[in-house]
Amino acid sequence: MCGKFSYMATWAEVHSFSQPLAARPSNAPEETATPMRRAPVMHLGDGGRTMTEMRWGFTKERQGRLYPDHIHARDDKLLSSRLWRPHFEERRGLLIVNSFNEGEEVPTFKPDRVTPTGNTKTVQWTIRPKDGSRLAIAVIYRDVPSPNGAVMEFVMCTTLANKGISEFVVGDPDQRMPAVLHESDIPVWLGEAPASLEEVRACLRPYEDDGAWDMRPEGHGKSPPKRRASGQGDLF
Repeated sequence: MCGKFSYMATWAEVHSFSQPLAARPSNAPEETATPMRRAPVMHLGDGGRTMTEMRWGFTKERQGRLYPDHIHARDDKLLSSRLWRPHFEERRGLLIVNSFNEGEEVPTFKPDRVTPTGNTKTVQWTIRPKDGSRLAIAVIYRDVPSPNGAVMEFVMCTTLANKGISEFVVGDPDQRMPAVLHESDIPVWLGEAPASLEEVRACLRPYEDDGAWDMRPEGHGKSPPKRRASGQGDLF
């Protein structure tokens, strides 16, 4: 499941919150977010759409330290879970990202590079729109008390993986991905357009990119690597 994403270090090139996904050539630096780090979340405030830095993960304290207790929330649990539903009803937001990562579990081999060890390692794949546009990932968030005042925390919503991602997240029994929203669903998800909770929940569905995303293991160059032989054929 996704454990890293990137976003613009500055929102200077975003002319309006009304079109946050528009493709624009950019040399703006990127920031990388991982669990327990902060990232800007778009949500509704008193004056409409606003952006607030929030910590990734619903945390829990153990032995005087905070740990990420949850970083993802399944789309099919948002209405039924006592943990997720109150936040789903009232506190929904978006991550506007340049890319996100998914992990592929691959077998490891002994020094002879032939004999399997029986273990696996995680290879990170980066998923990024080919045209330079951005993606909107659905989140829910909460306020938690701290000695220095309330802290806002978010978890990333997930759906079943789309066709491309399901090719390499075979080590994940559920084969899931971040809940990427279609631009037309953003007003419903944020609460700008009237909708029932069931209609809001219906915004979360596998996003089929139809070849619009570049998907490659980290460290590979511009030419996508060939997939290992499988009964499903090549991803690319």
